[in-house]
Amino acid sequence: MWVKKLLITAAIGLIAGQASAHDNGRGRGHGRHGHDIVYARVVSVQPVVHYVTVERPRQECWQDVEYRSAVPGRVAATTLAGGIVGAAIGRQFGDGSGQDALTVLGGLAGSLVAHERAVRRNPGSTYAVPVERCQVVSDRFTEQVIEGYDVVYQYHGRMYSMRTAQHPGNRIALETNLRPVRVRL
Repeated sequence: MWVKKLLITAAIGLIAGQASAHDNGRGRGHGRHGHDIVYARVVSVQPVVHYVTVERPRQECWQDVEYRSAVPGRVAATTLAGGIVGAAIGRQFGDGSGQDALTVLGGLAGSLVAHERAVRRNPGSTYAVPVERCQVVSDRFTEQVIEGYDVVYQYHGRMYSMRTAQHPGNRIALETNLRPVRVRL
């Protein structure tokens, strides 16, 4: 039985060897529009690369502390009352548009003073609350991009070169076009 397998394997090898000797190592086929396809041996392949900078966004988060008032109504009411008193005092000074500006400034000053006093009068009236804060940041990377391949191949003893979109492997398909050449007299 093993002798039979050995003979079949040898016969297949012999047939394959004769077929490759017939076309001198170059396969033949038919391409588009009836042109013949031949294969040439690839001698070298060099990738054509360029570098690009890309940005990749990512979310960066951290733990923070936020302070909140334990009695927000009392502090808010005091701040509001201070603003009203400050606005009334500011209104007493100036005239025309200057009077309006002093009213606003008096209201802001009164609110700030009243808020500070309300917070100081109620020590411990604020408490810390842990919060997570996040922001989107971009990391920059430089990447290689392959544009194609510079291929050197040998056909009928001569060297040729071309650029391909994909890596050709160890042989490259060539389309032949056998048209008569016009000779000028």
